[in-house]
Amino acid sequence: MTGFGSSGVRAFLGYVGVALLVIILVNLLVRKLGGWKRLGRWIKRETRRTVHAFTEPIAARRRYRRRLRLLTQVLRDQAAWTAAEQVIVAAANLVPGTAPYAVALTRKRVGVLVAGPEADADLPAPWQHDEQDPRLWWIDRDSLPEPTARPTETPLLVCLGTDSGGTAVLMIDVLSGPRTLSVYGVDRIARSVVQAIAAQLDVRLPVGAIEVAEGIHSRHDGLPLAEALIRLGAWFVVGAEPLQVPLPAGRRLLSLGPARGSCRLVEALPDQTLRLHGAADWLRIDPLPLAMAVARSVRRLPPHDFGTETAALAHEPLDDLDDLSLPEGPIGVSATAGEPSRKAASWS
Repeated sequence: MTGFGSSGVRAFLGYVGVALLVIILVNLLVRKLGGWKRLGRWIKRETRRTVHAFTEPIAARRRYRRRLRLLTQVLRDQAAWTAAEQVIVAAANLVPGTAPYAVALTRKRVGVLVAGPEADADLPAPWQHDEQDPRLWWIDRDSLPEPTARPTETPLLVCLGTDSGGTAVLMIDVLSGPRTLSVYGVDRIARSVVQAIAAQLDVRLPVGAIEVAEGIHSRHDGLPLAEALIRLGAWFVVGAEPLQVPLPAGRRLLSLGPARGSCRLVEALPDQTLRLHGAADWLRIDPLPLAMAVARSVRRLPPHDFGTETAALAHEPLDDLDDLSLPEGPIGVSATAGEPSRKAASWS
């Protein structure tokens, strides 16, 4: 009995000794790692990363669907396009020395991005500057002024995606600023954006007004860029090659990659967002749902209301066609065609 008891005590003391040794070794190891507080922070950080790795794909999928639904609703809404065009026209006449070029469309407000030295000038009510960037002007959709006269140049808007928060739809006026819009950067993102813009232009403009050159879409065998630029009736040309000659007069270019001369830049970043150069640095555009939204809405996009823009284009000299006797009226549009008709994208 006494022997058994002493043996049990010795075993217990042995276990206690081993436990103390383990505690001492662990404490020494933790001290080498920076202490218990640092170890606790590391454990919390790794736990958060593990949880994020499992939950982020689900959250990203929900975020994508939510923004896809928003883009689809706006692209199919005639009132949204009208509000975006109205705010561009109204802002153009608001402050001298400024030029609006893009729109941020939300459910209750419309923002317009402007360029120019007077962009931070005081605005009359109900307009107001954005808190982060004075080059972004906001106005409530209910307060948009009604147009007093038919504009001489109606903005031609195309959608680029949503903002980083998924609450606003970003549109850019391709008739403002330089005649070239260059989308460059990460090829996979830039190419899908160019294809989506080309599809919007193809639907909104009359037949033959847009020419998609080779290298834009794998299933579209387009003309070489040099031939596409001189095709009679082409107003917008979409190309992936750098221009070797100046852009002919009367043409506008949507370029996949850097372009020659003055152009508006849209950069596709590695984090799968777009940066619109000239806008605020914090503004990031999410283009991922754009292609699917355009595909779902392509037959319901409103045709472009030209105003008097096409009449002005008809009188611009074309570098390679000056010696031809061209008929009066819009180039590439039948004089008896009337209003442009809706159509599906012919190249995609």
